[in-house]
Amino acid sequence: MEPKRPVKNTIIGAVVLTVIAFLAGYVPSCVKVKHLESDLSQARQENRKAQLRDLAGLAYLQASQKNYGLAAGTAARFFESSRETASNATESSRKSLEELSGVRDIIISKLAKGDPDVMNDLQSLSAKTRQATAVAAGESQR
Repeated sequence: MEPKRPVKNTIIGAVVLTVIAFLAGYVPSCVKVKHLESDLSQARQENRKAQLRDLAGLAYLQASQKNYGLAAGTAARFFESSRETASNATESSRKSLEELSGVRDIIISKLAKGDPDVMNDLQSLSAKTRQATAVAAGESQR
């Protein structure tokens, strides 16, 4: 019966080494995937913030060209996007993004009336959007 022990120990050793080799390859790749998913999520959030800045600037440009109808549509898209972005944002930036919606009714009604005074509101909205969507320290204000 003694010859069977070394074979049994060899099989157990081979199984243990196989499991260790599998884990040695799986765990680092799993960690890497989690890190890449986090990076992707952060990049998507920054993209949404950049789109908000673009929409605020576009609404201002359209209103400055007296295209109040186009500006109203762009402003409506801006406020909808800001609400969606705020709902997916981190707690630190959520409040500043939600504050952007505070002037929604004023801007939309002035654009609907074709009121040239809306330019001041849109300029202020654009500046507040740049502040609320600023990337981590180091991003220069345009």
